[in-house]
Amino acid sequence: MYAENRGTLTRSRVFKVRRREPRYVSSVQVTLQRFLRFGPVVTRGLVLDISVRGMSALVCGMPQVGETVVIALPLPNISVEMLARVRHSSDAKSGFEFYPLSSMAQEGIQDFIRRLKQHEESMFPYAYSSAIKAGSG
Repeated sequence: MYAENRGTLTRSRVFKVRRREPRYVSSVQVTLQRFLRFGPVVTRGLVLDISVRGMSALVCGMPQVGETVVIALPLPNISVEMLARVRHSSDAKSGFEFYPLSSMAQEGIQDFIRRLKQHEESMFPYAYSSAIKAGSG
């Protein structure tokens, strides 16, 4: 819930998510190769969240929406390079949609997401979910 300016509590606003896959929080360093008029430029960044279809990241130098970039993502067992399209970009963060991934890249990302999910579940166990259901009746 959020509080309006009068200090009263109101219902939370409805927020529609357009993503087809859930995203998982991460903080892995990433390298982005952009292809500009004067040649390729490599910049660095930090992944904020990732899914099998895309990711968002803090990137040095704001890429342009619609631009195609090469993302090098060093995962625990493998280093993956993939093509992605910039879906949105601002000074704060950029969102990327992956082009179809190679089987090796897809397996690497799926394994990484599986590990992130396990870590998330160990940090925030769902043991309290039955207590919430019992209290809401």
